[in-house]
Amino acid sequence: MTNRHLLMLFALAAIWGSSFIFIRLALPHFGPVPLSAVRSLIGALALAPLLIGAGRLQLIRNYWGHLLVIGIISTALPFLFLTLSTKYTSAGFASILNALTPICSALIGWVWIKDRPSLPATIGIALGFIGVFVMVLDKKTINSNFPLMPVLAGLGATFFYGLTGFYSRRFLNGIPSTVLSAGSQVSAALCMLPFALLQWPDTTIPAQGWLLAAVLGILCTGIAFIMYFHLLETVGVTRTVIVTYLIPVFALLWAKLFLDELITMKMLIGAALIITGIGLTTQTTMKKPAEAKA
Repeated sequence: MTNRHLLMLFALAAIWGSSFIFIRLALPHFGPVPLSAVRSLIGALALAPLLIGAGRLQLIRNYWGHLLVIGIISTALPFLFLTLSTKYTSAGFASILNALTPICSALIGWVWIKDRPSLPATIGIALGFIGVFVMVLDKKTINSNFPLMPVLAGLGATFFYGLTGFYSRRFLNGIPSTVLSAGSQVSAALCMLPFALLQWPDTTIPAQGWLLAAVLGILCTGIAFIMYFHLLETVGVTRTVIVTYLIPVFALLWAKLFLDELITMKMLIGAALIITGIGLTTQTTMKKPAEAKA
């Protein structure tokens, strides 16, 4: 991995870590469903020139059914669940839950393709969910009458993120990353738009709210996806997955610096357990050929 790739990896983690801050700030202006829809729509518009420039619109037409499914499970539902989770807890808390994606992927692989995890991976899965349990006990960072709700929403997002990899390998293997990323954003925006209009806020959304949504869509979605797929293609899955470890670190840092969010000892213990679990899980699963094609 060159210094350029390493810099890009840290930049991607910093960008995706900041997305939780922008969600937190934009939520009061939009609400969960409209914000998720607007983010996907802006992300689709940001990626459209790349797709058109590559001359791959025909692939969108050929695979529109599977791209619709990918849009729902990789973008629409995860964005909505993450937004709901962030609404009722801190940005740092939500980012730690989101880091469970590799662990959820290992569980889905176990059920879907009967890929039984190794002993270290099994220990990693257990550590990850022990970390979640520790965090659930931390009432200081959950602002809900039903404390499990934001946790379940965060876990729902990681489940669909994990499901995306298996679905894309099964039905969209070999499709260029620009088609997958742009197609998923367009599909997600179209699916969420009717629900967003039904729940559109009665009050006028200020310029600040639109600016935050634009940053989410352009920087945290469009540009971030381009960087992510570039890293996958140039340095591979094994090295790119390092971003999973870094996102919660940056999210906690940004949340403390810009929102002055409380970082509790239970959050740190939970994060340490989850990141350790990710390490044990990914070090074994990423060595398998099926995983290396993601």
